[in-house]
This record gives sequence, C-alpha cells and structure tokens, in this order.
Amino acid sequence: MEILFARHGNTFDPGDKVVWVGRETDLPLVEKGLAQAAAAAAALRRAGLIPDVVYAASLQRTRRFAEIIAESLALAAPIVDPRLDELDYGGWAGRTNDEIVRDDPAAKAAIEAWNTTDAWPEAAGWVSRQSDVREAVGRFAIERLAGGGYHRPLVVSSNGILRFLPRVLLAPLAQRDSFKMRTGHLGVIDCQDGDACLRCWDVAPADLA
Repeated sequence: MEILFARHGNTFDPGDKVVWVGRETDLPLVEKGLAQAAAAAAALRRAGLIPDVVYAASLQRTRRFAEIIAESLALAAPIVDPRLDELDYGGWAGRTNDEIVRDDPAAKAAIEAWNTTDAWPEAAGWVSRQSDVREAVGRFAIERLAGGGYHRPLVVSSNGILRFLPRVLLAPLAQRDSFKMRTGHLGVIDCQDGDACLRCWDVAPADLA
C-alpha cells in the first residue's frame, strides 16, 4: 500500500495578515490555493501515483482542495471524515505569532518548539487535546487506511493533523523531529507486510518523483 498525503493550499493572499487558522475558522482557498490543488493533481499523475480513494477533512479549504484533485484525476468524490479536521487553536486562533507573544512572552518558545519538533504547547490553552487527537487519528488510520480495502489512498488534511498521521504509522526509529507540511505540499508512506517506510514528506509537487 502507498499512502499519499497532501496539505490544503493557501488561504491567504500576498499582503494578507497571516494568523493561526484552526478548526474554528473555515476559510476558503484563495486563487493560489486553487492552483496548488491543480499542481498536486498534475504531480500525482506525472509520478504515476493515482489514488484509488481520496479522504478529506470537512473544512472547505481541505474539502475543495481534495475535490479539485479528484476531479482532475477522474476519481470519485472525496470521502469526508471530520477526524481529519484541523486542530482548534483556542486563544491563538485569528492571531499572529507576534500578537500571541506580546500577550504571553513564554509562548515564543512554545511556538518554536511546535514548529521544529511538533511539541504540543500544553500551556497554550488550545481547545483540542493532544490525547483526543492521537486517538482520533489512530482510529482513522485503522478504519480508513489499514481497513479501508484500498491500495493507494490520498489523505488531504491540515498542518496540525498531518503531524500526527506519520507518527501513528511509522515505527519509533523512523520518526522525524517534525512532520510539519507546507501548504500544497505532498508526502508518501509505503506500507508493506506490516512495515511502514517514509518515502518523502513536505515535497513540492514539482519535486515529486
């Protein structure tokens, strides 16, 4: 089995105020985000990695990204699974890093740790709880990926959730410091005979081989 991953495209235009956007903020894709979805579909076609099913979060930015890929590759409509919805960032939502740190200087280290090692900021007051996210992602992996009956599923989600899926699928020694993924980027994990191997992660569509 080859499991394909994609992060949705941009939700901010150049010059927009870039803030934390989680489950609680259902932003649409901007023009570049739509183009990123088309580029992801073209890259999957070029690499011979045509999914046999597409799973997507329910948020419109993720769902539309998945729909464009499915339409471009003549696939069935994406299967929406709310367990793939982005984290709820609580009091950080709708605020920039500078605004968060201005009100809580200790948050600077927490933001850096999240960005570099996926360390959950326990004191940030996020509405989502790490234990709940791990449980939901684990159940999704068992039910949809391991037990779905497909050979090449594509999972389209957001940056917060995508950090957890490889940690569920890969052995401890195969873990990376961070599974952060940029908008419109892709990843592939091979699963054979119960073993999972990371082929690539956070790869631009133009670089997908």
